[in-house]
Amino acid sequence: MQPSEMVMNPKQVFLSVLIFGVAGLLLFMYLQVWIEEQHTGRLEKRREQKATSGWGPVNYLQPVARIETQVSHA
Repeated sequence: MQPSEMVMNPKQVFLSVLIFGVAGLLLFMYLQVWIEEQHTGRLEKRREQKATSGWGPVNYLQPVARIETQVSHA
């Protein structure tokens, strides 16, 4: 076969670009899910370590229950 005989017609070009595009999209979606699972797994491990060690993040915006004493005015 001569190199000049290996010319792809527009239909073949379209189909090959479409197939590679779909394959790339599926690979991208798989890697995104995998990276998110790895990232959340690390955060959960850190939270577990902080919870077991007694040191953890403090949420200053969350209300805290306080003991109120009543003062009697005589």
